[in-house]
Order: sequence, then structure tokens, then C-alpha cells
Amino acid sequence: MEASIKSVLSYLENESLEKILQHLSSIGVRTADDMEFIKEDDLKHLLTPVDCRKLLHAFKRRDTQHNTQQRDCTMETSAEPDYFLTLTPVPYPETSPNSELALEPSSHVSVQNSTWVSTFSVPWEKTHESLRRCLAQRKRPKAADRRHMVRVIAEAIRQVCLNPPFRQCAELAKSIVDKYPESFEDRTEEGEQLGNGYYTLSKQLRIRIDFLNRDNTLTRLRKPKRMVPAVDEDLPGPSRKCAKTDSYGCVNWQPSQLPEGQNRESLYEKKIELMTIYSKEGQRGADQKRVIDLMTLLYEQQRRDINTTPSPTMSDLQNEWPFLFMQKFLLQHFCTLTGIELESRLRESLAGKGKRVLQYFSSQLLKWNKEVKAVLHGIERQVEDMDPGLSAIVVMIAYFKEKEEAVFLLADARESILGAKKWMLSIEGRVVLQLSDRSEFTSALAVLFASYYVFNMEYPAEAATTLEFIQRFFIRINPEHSKCNSKVQVSRRTGKVVQRKNESLNPHMASFIRDFIEYDWKNN
Repeated sequence: MEASIKSVLSYLENESLEKILQHLSSIGVRTADDMEFIKEDDLKHLLTPVDCRKLLHAFKRRDTQHNTQQRDCTMETSAEPDYFLTLTPVPYPETSPNSELALEPSSHVSVQNSTWVSTFSVPWEKTHESLRRCLAQRKRPKAADRRHMVRVIAEAIRQVCLNPPFRQCAELAKSIVDKYPESFEDRTEEGEQLGNGYYTLSKQLRIRIDFLNRDNTLTRLRKPKRMVPAVDEDLPGPSRKCAKTDSYGCVNWQPSQLPEGQNRESLYEKKIELMTIYSKEGQRGADQKRVIDLMTLLYEQQRRDINTTPSPTMSDLQNEWPFLFMQKFLLQHFCTLTGIELESRLRESLAGKGKRVLQYFSSQLLKWNKEVKAVLHGIERQVEDMDPGLSAIVVMIAYFKEKEEAVFLLADARESILGAKKWMLSIEGRVVLQLSDRSEFTSALAVLFASYYVFNMEYPAEAATTLEFIQRFFIRINPEHSKCNSKVQVSRRTGKVVQRKNESLNPHMASFIRDFIEYDWKNN
């Protein structure tokens, strides 16, 4: 044991090493194999956090290598050599015949089986007759029938593979959705596909399998973090992950061809002409036909400047393209980028759906958390007529337990956001666009949302669910994955910083849309 610790922490003083050995002995460590049960908290009073992690990591790696030689387990490795799965077999817990674990597959079933999906047959005969009738009639089944189907399929899966990875659950879910899209596909109330269309079913299967495996550590997968090679920050170049997030939901992120009859030199001259007009006329020049024509013609050059690596600052972009930081041209750019007339779509959606969202919450007041109740009471107390769209967004922020200040900043902290009448857009801590006094909340939200897409900005983790809800529910942009790549977030339950899961469809948002559509269908 002493030699093992010394090999990892060679710089330890003999006195410190002796204290560690004595402490390990006092808490029951007899051999190096016992170290797999030691946690960082057991050693934090003797070692620094980094030394604790180095030591425990070394023993876990040693156990993994030993287990690989001694145990006959099915291992699955990805194309990247540092990414591997380790399994820790223990005996099955004893269960009574009436418990859910009585259906536990026998121990010869492989924990990981990469071929089962291609031969798997869904036992439809075990599902409710009412569900099979819905499938035949191409209707959506009741929630209870769907839950029963998920239980049936999950138990059938575990007869051939105890713990399939999420991608295999997704592969099976995709085949089911492809066969019965009207019954199972994730859709908005307009019938448009949400994300890849099969995320919810994939997630339900995975959650059910995890539930069945809750007391059986044989089936658990443990994935050590991958060591990511350091990147030289001085070397310019595009980031594949960044580009995926930046181009999210866009149809014309970077045009591949120059405008007809133009070259780089002619486009640069026209850009200088625009800057000259702005320097003389300021924002008054926005109404000139020449400016409108040039801003349309120079879209490719604008995207080229925005998409450059490293990314330009907002200050640099504002100096290069001052007209782009006006409501008119920002929304025009967004339309070319995504193919969506943002302000008109938001106006229609917020007017109709906003009122129905408020009705959904106010008609079930006792059901909600204290944050939602506080917002609803604030809406009731508001004397002046309020924009239903603004009220709906504020309620959704409270429902998702996110931070209102990640979306709205009050110029006067004594006021309520519900009574706001004037709007400004702030990026990187400075106001870049001020809307006219006559502008409605719809225009303000359109400008805010357009900025995330036009300037390649990710959603902040503190409001990512709300912004994705606006994107999918009100604006109806429904690609896979999220426009938030943050690795951490503040837990809604504990308030602590925790690791953030980047999933193909936000489960909180998808669950709300599903519940809202079902409620709306029953009541309206």
C-alpha cells in the first residue's frame, strides 16, 4: 500500500505518508483492493483536493485493469480509445415474487449487446387493446396506455440486454415512431416535428430501464471522464462544436457564393459606402433606398464577418456594421438567416398562445410552485392592461425555475417587469439597440431572440429552457439539440452548481408542451 501511494504522490513527506496509512488502517482499509470504497471526503483533511483525486483515480484505474483481466463481461468501446465503460458485478438482491424485480432476467443476459436492436420485436400483443386500436386508427394513445406500453417494451428489452445505452433506446424508438408517426412522434400543436421526433419515447424507455435497474449494480455503466487534449489558444481555426451551435436552426448560415456580379473588392467598397452613410446620417440613413439595397446585397459579407474565428466582439461588429444594430435590419438579417418573418410570427403566436398559457396556469392555481403563484398574483394585481405575451413568458420563467434577470434587466429595480413599456437590447453589458417608445413587447422579444441567432450567441444556462420553449413553442424552430452548450448550471432543487446534461430535446420543455397540448385539447 505504501509503495502504491508513493508511486502516485512521490513528493509526500514521510510523516504525511505515515498519517495517511494510519488513517486508512483506522477506517478499515486492509489491502489495495479496499481503496475502491474510499471517497474524497475520507482523505480531504490529509491531502489537498487535487492530490485526493489523483490518488483515487490511480487506484480506480488499477482496479479497472484488474477487472478487465479477471471478469468475463461484455465491454463496449467507442472509436475514441480513452472513452470506455466499466462494470461492477454484484449479486442480485433477493426479491419477493410480487416485487417488480421478480421479472429480473437471468444472469446470462448480456449487460451490453450491440446487435439486439436489429432483431428485436416489440411485443404489441402485451399492450392494452385501446392502444392497439389507436395505432390502427392513426391516433395518439392515452397517457396511461403509453406508459403501460413503455413498461412492456422496457421489460422485453431487458430479456435480451440488461442495460442498453441511450443511443440503442433511441434507435428502437425511432423505428417505432417511423412506423406509427401519428401516434408517437414528438410534435407541436401545429403538427410540426419537435427535434428528431422520437426523443421523448427514447427518454421514457431509458428512464424505465434505469428504474428497473435501480437496485442492481451489475447493470450500471460507469464512464470516467475523457481526457481532452489541450488546444493551443493562439492557433486560429473554426471549432466544430461552436459551428454546430452557431448554425443551429439556420437555413443560410454562411452563403457559399458571392452575390451575382460581385467580387470581394466590390463588396468591400460597398461596405465602406454603408459606413460612410452612417457616419454622415446616423440612423436616419436607414430609410434610404440605397442603404436598404446595400444591406440586402451585403448579407454574405455580414455573415462572413460574424462567423470569423476568433469571434468578433459586439463593439467591433457595431463599428463595422452599424445599421445591423437597428431593429429593421436585424430582423431582416434573421429572416434571410432562418427563413422566418420573426416579428409577425411572434405577434400571432403570443396573442393566441400567450392567453391560453395564462389560462392553463390560472385554472390550476393550486398545482404550481410558489414562484408561479407569485407571478400569477402579480398579474391579478396589475391595474393596467398587460401584454399577454409578456405575462406568459414571465410565468414560464417561474415555471422552469430560471432566472428572470437572465432575460430581463430592470432599469429601475423598484418596478415590475409586468408593467414595462420601454425596451432596450443589452449585449455584453452595454446597450446596443433602443426601441422606440411605441414599441410593444413583441418587437422587443423579436429583437432579443434574433440577436442570439444573428450574432451566434448561445442561450445562457440560467434561462436556456425558457428560451428553447420560446423557440419551439412560439417561433416554431424545431431542430435537434439545444442552442446552449454550457457544461454546468445551477440546480433548480439545491441551488448548487451541477453538471448540465446536453440533450437532443430539453425534457422539461418537451414535458410542458405535451401536457399543455393535452390540457388544451380537453378544455378548448
